[in-house]
Amino acid sequence: MKNTKPSIRFAGFTDDWEERKLKDVLDISKTKNKAQQYGKVDVLSVSREVGTVNQIKYQGRSFAGSDLSNYKVVQGGELIYTKSPLKGAPYGIFQVATIKGILSPLYAVYTSTDKAYTPFVAMALKNDNIATHYLTPLVTKGAKNTINVTDEGALEGKIQFPNILEQKQIFIFFKQLDETIALHQRQLDLLKEQKKGFLQKMFPKQGAKVPELRFAGFTEDWVQRKLIDVKNNEDRYSYTGGPFGSDLKSSDYTEIGVRIIQLQNIGDGKFVNDYKIYTSEEKARSLNSNLIYPGEIIIAKMANPLARATILPKIEPKYLMASDGIRLKINTDYFDNYYILTLINSDVFRKEALNNSTGTTRKRIGLVTLGNLPMMIPSFEEQQKIGSFFKQLDDTIALHQRKLDLLKEQKKGFLQTMFV
Repeated sequence: MKNTKPSIRFAGFTDDWEERKLKDVLDISKTKNKAQQYGKVDVLSVSREVGTVNQIKYQGRSFAGSDLSNYKVVQGGELIYTKSPLKGAPYGIFQVATIKGILSPLYAVYTSTDKAYTPFVAMALKNDNIATHYLTPLVTKGAKNTINVTDEGALEGKIQFPNILEQKQIFIFFKQLDETIALHQRQLDLLKEQKKGFLQKMFPKQGAKVPELRFAGFTEDWVQRKLIDVKNNEDRYSYTGGPFGSDLKSSDYTEIGVRIIQLQNIGDGKFVNDYKIYTSEEKARSLNSNLIYPGEIIIAKMANPLARATILPKIEPKYLMASDGIRLKINTDYFDNYYILTLINSDVFRKEALNNSTGTTRKRIGLVTLGNLPMMIPSFEEQQKIGSFFKQLDDTIALHQRKLDLLKEQKKGFLQTMFV
């Protein structure tokens, strides 16, 4: 029997982990539902989101056209195996039931023994490395994208097991980590919802001259202008698009040089730094009209979403736009950069862009059309107030996103080092 140890473990645990088949530590639940015996209990199912068990109240002797007499009774703490592929889990998933209910015969149900703690088993088999290694040899894809594996067959694979006390300790650790991640996700979602609400209330609705919510001391009507009106007229290329595709080909790409900004780099109000391609200084000089600089706004001509915009960071001294980018250099004597960015990314402006776009499978908007779209502008002082408010809100959202991403990366690292 193969004995191994993880690289990180809790104090007090020194024994080797043992490789076992699940059938040696779990039993198959044979209980079937008898409607008259169990009355109105929950019908359980695993959702398309991996690891989520849904509860649907029992509504008589049939549910969704199915006869419930063959349904299996599942107790809280028992292990459920889905025999059909789910999003992110092409071979199904093991998940622990948290409440008592009944399950379709399409699910397998297992009970624990004194050698296995079912929440640990479910957690281990959600670890990508273990799940792929364990499930791949057991299943065969059948017709209609279903998984060909029996209840007994799903227990044939092997995983490494510590003793039952260490199993429980590991599960508690990851449960607390998951709860922390979920808390941060809820906080991030709440901030994004708050921003969405402010965007709806702090910009005038179509046809209105003032917003529903504004800072104290501002009472004047807002003025309608066009996007092109806010550009810096002292720079002839302050509002311009990227080069034609034939002017910047893949053969012009280099390992170092001037960074090219692609559609993938233009996030919805944020710069996405994952995609990096370059061209030579010589090529960039030949496309001088398509250069764009840190602090300036770049707008995407194409979805998704259409006309999304971001401010370029100070990562590079200058950039070269690809064909589907639009440079917007603001006249900062009269317009606030962050206010204009926020307005471009607002629902009001985005709907205008979408209504004036072309294309069916993927929407696109041209330079001239976008420049002529209307936008409501308050006084410069009010623009600064609004821009500063949304800048602080966006910075807070970005901070929470970084914390959440860090927690997820930490969890990934623990999954790799606390299992074998």
